[in-house]
Formats: sequence, C-alpha cells, structure tokens
Amino acid sequence: MNQTPRPTRSEQREQARAKARDLREQRAKGDKRKRLLISIGLTVGIIAVVAGVVAAVFAFSTSSNTNAENAKKVPANTTEFGGVLIGKNLVPVTPAQAKKVNQIVIYQDYQCPICKLFKDPNASQIKAWVESGRATVEYHPISFLDGQSLNNYSSRSTNAALCVANSQPEKFYDVNTALYATQPQENTAGPSDSDLKETLRKAGVEITSEMNTCIDQKRYAKYIENRTSEAFSQPAVTGTEIPGGTPYVLVNGNLYDWGGKAEDLVNPARFAQFYTTHQK
Repeated sequence: MNQTPRPTRSEQREQARAKARDLREQRAKGDKRKRLLISIGLTVGIIAVVAGVVAAVFAFSTSSNTNAENAKKVPANTTEFGGVLIGKNLVPVTPAQAKKVNQIVIYQDYQCPICKLFKDPNASQIKAWVESGRATVEYHPISFLDGQSLNNYSSRSTNAALCVANSQPEKFYDVNTALYATQPQENTAGPSDSDLKETLRKAGVEITSEMNTCIDQKRYAKYIENRTSEAFSQPAVTGTEIPGGTPYVLVNGNLYDWGGKAEDLVNPARFAQFYTTHQK
C-alpha cells in the first residue's frame, strides 16, 4: 500500500502555480519560427473549425427541418383517429362505407404477444368476413411497447405499416399479417429497418425511394405518439370505454371481453359466436 502522504491543498495550489510558470516560460522561449508555425496552425485550425461548425449547423438544420416536417406528417388513407379501414377485397374503404356493414375495430401493438395470440387463430375468419364485404376491419396500430424491445420494434414496425398505408394501402392487410409473423420475443432485438423492408417486400410492397425514406426517417413517429396517447385517453371508436391495453377488439361497438381467459382469446369459435351475436 502506498504510504506517501497526499499533498495539502496549499501545496497543491503551489504546484499548480509552479506548473503554470513553467508553461509561460516555455512559451516565452519559443523563437519566431515556432510562433509563425503556431500562427499558421491556428489559422488552419480556425478555418477547419469554421468549416466544421458550418457543416454541423447545416446537418443540425437539415435534421431539425426533417423532424419539424415529420411532426406534421399524417399518413394518407387513415381515419381521423389513426385507423386503417379495410373492406371488401381487402382494400381501403371510407368511414361512410364501413358503416353500411359490420364493423370490427382492433387496437394493436405489433410487439404485443397477446395481440398475436388473438390474431393468429382468428385471422382466417376475419379475412373471410372482410374480403366478402360482410364486414370491415379497422386496425389501430399504436406503439407503447418499445420498452419490451431492444431496438424499438414496436414504434418502427408501426411506422413501417403506416408508410404502407400512406403510399400502397392495398398492401396494408398483408403487411399487417406479415409484421405479426416476424414479431420478436419480448426483451430481444427485433428485425432491423432493412429486415422490415424485406418483410414488406415479401408481402408485396414495392420498396421505392419514398418507402425507404419513410421508414429510414421514421416519418410518422410523432403521429404514432399522438395516436397512442389518444387511444389510452378517450373512448375507442365505435365504443364507449377507454382502451386499457391491447388487443382491444370491438364488433359494431361491442367490446369483445375475453376476461383474461386465454382459451377465449385464442378460440376462433368463441369470437365467431360473439361476432354473430352482435352483427347488424
């Protein structure tokens, strides 16, 4: 163990003063050549700093402008409250068209394993009802489970889905299915942005420059944040109560209350019975 006593504060101050004097004397001894080199170096350094500041300001300005612009972005083919309405032949319909048939509303998070538990066994019958024109399904993709992912899969996948809704809405239904098929386990890293694009491509989406930009810039991040906040602070569309989590499923305004029973959640016959009971 080192037994050398630590210098007192007074000694430390004196050492600092002595070091400062030495530095001043060393600088004073520099000849003209050194001063010239220093002068040149400073000039070059100033130019480099100025160039760096200009570049940084430009980059920050560009980033800030992008973020400010994205904060105002609203994806096309979505409802007032952020729903994506799918109707006959699995293509988007208007709210007015949806009111003419049975309306299924689903609040969901692509990172939500319980949402996947409901979706997987019920997908084929919901698809049949919607594809035939007997019903519409209004998906509300929200994001509150980024904390259950190592790379924010919840918000990134939701953004990717809305990018599809915006520019290739006829592909949304298939993309919605594909994103659940690649859902990562909780507390693991989900698909990267490149992987998400590949998932979209396999679902029939054309990965255009517009799609790349939309996904890379996370264009709808603020929009998703706002819609998620709304989802948990006001009654669900067609319903009367505020959703308390996902999946939150309604048929013509009637909540499918599975009461926390997994057997009801994953039983398509149980949901079909509920749908039949509450159909128009």
